[in-house]
Parts: sequence; structure tokens; C-alpha cells
Amino acid sequence: MRKRKRRTAWSLTYFLLGGVCLLIAVVMATGLATKRVARGVEHLIPVLILGVPGAVLTFRAPVFGVSYGPAGVKYSGLLRARSYVWADIREVRVAVLEGTVYSSDVPELVLASGGTDQLHMLAGHGSGGTNRRVKRLVAELEAARAAAS
Repeated sequence: MRKRKRRTAWSLTYFLLGGVCLLIAVVMATGLATKRVARGVEHLIPVLILGVPGAVLTFRAPVFGVSYGPAGVKYSGLLRARSYVWADIREVRVAVLEGTVYSSDVPELVLASGGTDQLHMLAGHGSGGTNRRVKRLVAELEAARAAAS
């Protein structure tokens, strides 16, 4: 079995949104610096509110996803990456996170230690039914786990 990489369909959207927020923060910061109006910290608050999340989304969005192969699975999320060998995973399933307006289908790794790890950046959102993309990903991960066992 070869190693496969699956990315979330929203990676490009997160990247563009982060780029826009970062660009707005840079424009605001340069505007404050050229006008020399900013004498206190309160002028920097909008820059921080847009700049920090913008930078995180811009630089992390290209690596969102999951890669898996004979050795195990590696998940790259918003702030950190996690990896597991197949022996540490008992099952891969779809977890449904209920909300007031819509629900989210999330791939979930059931660990041999009894815990679970939900892969939130690969979630599929909708107002009912199971997300086909998430269901397909879970089936591929479960097949890879079964083949490695």
C-alpha cells in the first residue's frame, strides 16, 4: 500500500480568508505608523485581532489534512500535528457533533488506550444526513488500518 495524503476541501478558503485578514492588519498597521496617531496600545487591538488569526490561517492552511500509509496516520490540524501507528488505533469511525443550526460529521480515531481523537479540520458540515466526503475518508482510513493489521 502506498502512502496517501488527503486535504480538507476548505484549505483554500481558510488560506484566502487568512490572507485577507493578514493584509487588512498590515494595511491598518502601516496606516497607524504613517499617521503617527497611535500613542497607546488601544490602536493595536484591531491589528492583533485580525493579524494573529490571519497569520495562523495563512501559514497553516496549506498543511491541513491527513496522510496515511502502512506505518500509520498523521493528522495536521490548525495548531499542531499528531501521528499514530496503526497498532494504537482500534477503529476509525464517523462522529456526529450536534449543533443548534447544523451538525458536523468528524472523522474520529478510537485509540487502543480507550480514548478518542477527533480530526476537526476534516469535518463535513450539513443540515442532515452523513457527509459523503467524510464517510469516504473514514472508509479509506479504516481499510488502511485493516490492511496494516
